[in-house]
Amino acid sequence: MAQKLNFFIKKPLLIAVLIGHLVFLIVLAARLFGVLQPLELYYYDLMLWTRATLNRTAEKTADPRITLVWLTDEDQRNWGWPMPDKQLSDALGIIIEAQPRTIGLDIYRDLPVPYEKGADYERLQTILKNNKNIIAIKKYKNEQGVHVDPPPILQGTDQVAFNDLPIDSGGVVRRGLLYIVDEFGELHEAFSMKIARYYLAKQGIYTEGDASDPSVVVINGTRLVPLAPNYGGYVDGDTLGWQIMLTYPFALAQFNDVTLSDVLNRQFDPNLFTDKIVIIGIRAEATPDFLFPAYGRFIDGDQRVPGALIHGYITSQLLQMALHESPPMSSWTEWQEVIWIWIWTITGTFFCLWTYSLSKISFSLVGGLLLLVTITYVCFTHFIWVLLVTPAAGWIIGHLSMFRYLSQREKENRDMLMQIFSKHVSKDVAEAIWRQREHYLSAGRLVTQRLTATVLFTDLQNFTTVSERMEPQALMDWLNQYMEAMVSVVEKHNGQVNKFIGDAIMAVFGVPFPRESTAEIRQDAINAVECALEMRQEIEKLRCIWHEQGLPQIRMRVGIFTGHLVAGSLGAVDRQEYTVIGDTVNTASRLESFDKSIDAESDCRILIGEPTLNYLNNQFKTERVDDVHLKGKELMITVYRVIGRIDTMSIEESPQDKVTNGS
Repeated sequence: MAQKLNFFIKKPLLIAVLIGHLVFLIVLAARLFGVLQPLELYYYDLMLWTRATLNRTAEKTADPRITLVWLTDEDQRNWGWPMPDKQLSDALGIIIEAQPRTIGLDIYRDLPVPYEKGADYERLQTILKNNKNIIAIKKYKNEQGVHVDPPPILQGTDQVAFNDLPIDSGGVVRRGLLYIVDEFGELHEAFSMKIARYYLAKQGIYTEGDASDPSVVVINGTRLVPLAPNYGGYVDGDTLGWQIMLTYPFALAQFNDVTLSDVLNRQFDPNLFTDKIVIIGIRAEATPDFLFPAYGRFIDGDQRVPGALIHGYITSQLLQMALHESPPMSSWTEWQEVIWIWIWTITGTFFCLWTYSLSKISFSLVGGLLLLVTITYVCFTHFIWVLLVTPAAGWIIGHLSMFRYLSQREKENRDMLMQIFSKHVSKDVAEAIWRQREHYLSAGRLVTQRLTATVLFTDLQNFTTVSERMEPQALMDWLNQYMEAMVSVVEKHNGQVNKFIGDAIMAVFGVPFPRESTAEIRQDAINAVECALEMRQEIEKLRCIWHEQGLPQIRMRVGIFTGHLVAGSLGAVDRQEYTVIGDTVNTASRLESFDKSIDAESDCRILIGEPTLNYLNNQFKTERVDDVHLKGKELMITVYRVIGRIDTMSIEESPQDKVTNGS
């Protein structure tokens, strides 16, 4: 079972699938529990503001079909508050003279002002009753039972609408409420919806139901679908009544507007009212009726807008949808959103697997997020609300989780590779191996290689006898002194100490990097012989030191052979050793131990095979020993003894010396 699990863990593709789906489930859970809802709504607000900023021009009017009449602080100082019936009647009369298509009175007028009913009150009631295009407001009963009645004269008529708005956390208005059905089954219409409906009726456009779906409202062929609880970035949102998502058309642009004083003083252009929608509302700090539009958080200064302005935006949006100037805002189904999140999360983990390096992953992270932002914003400009934060979280967390796994896996591989090679190669070589690890590692093991290399074996003469006469600690100190000197020589000549076998040393020249040319193989052979000659010098120095210290005067033997071998790791996955095997290794070992009587008085006897001699390029003096059968070898091999370098030898040779130049 452990082996199967280990095999699975070593497969990055499988891990990417596992991590991707685990991150997907975590991100999806965060989405379903509403953790990411504030960020999704924030991004929706940002898209509204961005679109409004890009579309904004200094001379552009928000919607010329709508004019706003404001009751300001100055108006309240002039006439008091609530606005007296006389001034309100006069203003309505003047506006009516300009023949607007409909008038929306966004001021509560359930009581006479002043409280004692008089001629001005009766005049106001008459104006409201006789002008069927005037829409007055009421406040629908809230959870605490608080409500405000419409003007008494309009109670129960089609000239009354509620002006309640759904408010999100932070007082932000992102949704519009078009209808409410009360506990008695009676349908109540919203202020903006009724104004828009009255305006469109003059053009022969009416609202109707959808035969296939009773919840859908159709205006001039445009289907208005009520919001679902999980619409867009919302999670279990409040969908009381019949709601739409606000798009704030012409946000940041200004509606045509005048003050109530301008109307009463007739200081306005009548064309602002003629055949227009006129909304009368409050814009005064003394009696604040301010709300926070969705795009407001990005506005410098005061982020509030009057409630009547919000109703103006909703009315404008309804007109645009009915007249096919812009479609309703839509979103994907929940399953489409789940698939969207899954795609980005899984893709994030696989991109990390594909681009694994800190710089590439950073580029992938940023590039993917920019692509996601671009897609979602383009969809938004086409009135489709596509989730950004949730798939972005999957993209980022998928990247980081996979990067964390790959980093840990790399650390384990590096530790394993260093553990294997650090015993045999220098630190620089080990680092070079790590940089080229894709050529050396596979499934947690070293890739087996067939190489041409030169193997060097050393051994101490009569070591067993010497070791029996020495104390254990003294023996180890003496042997380590010898080993340190020899290892230093091997590394100096670019050899790799492969293993220690008691007092014997096995070194290899030409691993772990494959040699691709004859020149490289020749250099390895030369390095090995140079190493052996320097070992001879080192043992001579050590013998002098040991003589002074009263330690054994021991000699060494060296065997060198060049040929093909197999390099790789042996052992369990968690305990491996880098080694080389093959006939070349065996031959080098046999050369070291061959006929110990040959050159027995030399401090360091060096025997090489003919293949090594052929690579030496006439740089060394050698003596042919004989054609011999080495132990365990069927074929004969020609053995040579290395005497020294050409440049350090005397040119004269005695006739009895069977000496030849290495060729």
